[in-house]
Amino acid sequence: MLLNCHTYYSYKFGTLSVQQLLDEARQKGHQRVALTDINSTSACIDFIRMAREQQLEPVAGIDFRNGATCCYIGLARNPEGFRELNEHLSVHAHAGMPFSNRAPEMNQAYIIYPWTADTPQLLRENEFVGIRPHQLVQLQFSPWRQRLSKLVLLAPVTFSCKKDFNAHRLLRAIDHNTLLSKLDVNEQAREDELMYTPEQLQELCLPFPELLENSRRILNDCHIHF
Repeated sequence: MLLNCHTYYSYKFGTLSVQQLLDEARQKGHQRVALTDINSTSACIDFIRMAREQQLEPVAGIDFRNGATCCYIGLARNPEGFRELNEHLSVHAHAGMPFSNRAPEMNQAYIIYPWTADTPQLLRENEFVGIRPHQLVQLQFSPWRQRLSKLVLLAPVTFSCKKDFNAHRLLRAIDHNTLLSKLDVNEQAREDELMYTPEQLQELCLPFPELLENSRRILNDCHIHF
């Protein structure tokens, strides 16, 4: 999900409820919150209502994944964009088709690709690449640093504390019917997927402030209501 125009968060496989997520966002000084649940929008209606009750501006989206692998994240600019994202999800869900590494063209939604070896090089106007906090050092030595206008900060929030991370690993091990010691790191979230304050995010991006500015611009353009 995205908070305060800065970061992108997903909370599936985590232990936080929507209410806990919003409470923590408000306590840490965030103003705009985007929920990007994995292959689902079932929590969006409650999320939008609850966010407004806490004077937070909600943004709706979807984290499109094949298993534990994120293909891309979609953010609805408006209700029409929310329809586009849900229609794309429904087509794949009903047909049992995996998602490709490239999103279809959408007119009213933003697309965020994770920064991997499979990241598309040619991006549409509404498409961006998300850089995780631990990748900021690598970015300094990458050709992508010459394309800062197409980069945003991708900092998922899945846990509120170490205890939540431990519970998450147990649930993932059970889901895969394996021992914790044999759980593939690619089948679990990173331990550092915690919520940052706006000040911490700004400090993280001191070498590349454009990432925060791009995120702010995208989120300010997203408005969802029913």
